Amino acid sequence: MLLPVIFLAALSGPARAQTTTAVAVCPEPIGKSIDAQMEYLRQDRSVLAPDCAATAMRNLGAKRYTNATSLLIKYLDYRVGSHMKAPMLMTVYPAVDALYSLGKPVVADLLAVIASPTTTDQARENAAETILLIYRLSPEGIGAPVKAARAEPDQESSVRLMDQARRLAGRCPEAIRNACENRY
Repeated sequence: MLLPVIFLAALSGPARAQTTTAVAVCPEPIGKSIDAQMEYLRQDRSVLAPDCAATAMRNLGAKRYTNATSLLIKYLDYRVGSHMKAPMLMTVYPAVDALYSLGKPVVADLLAVIASPTTTDQARENAAETILLIYRLSPEGIGAPVKAARAEPDQESSVRLMDQARRLAGRCPEAIRNACENRY
């Protein structure tokens, strides 16, 4: 079954989309409904076909199904292969792509992921990167974790949020880097 897959990249200008065709042999229900895709992703990761899991995640994002946010967040550190020499974050971590597609409504959930002591380092970094992508690499993307850190009563959680804000500020385009760094 050929499934269209959309990869989006928030660059220093407007987001650019590139459409490609991925070949995946997925269980029949994968393309049929949101519920079937969510049920597929609720299975143990070890039994999932990476291309099918990626397709299900991207479909949930493309359909802007915000009820899938908590499920997608569990996949922030789920990596799939890429045949690109220098793959973009969203091609390797399909949950980043899906959560980015859901936009600002998921930012609070992503901030909670960053603050949590049980989050893997990769999931924490991907959550932060997703926030920066949602805000189109602008200083506002740095401001979100800074504001959350200042409001966070737990010192260690606050530090995790500020660490990611500082890391992200270094990823802002040079033309606005000072504005990003001034957010913390």
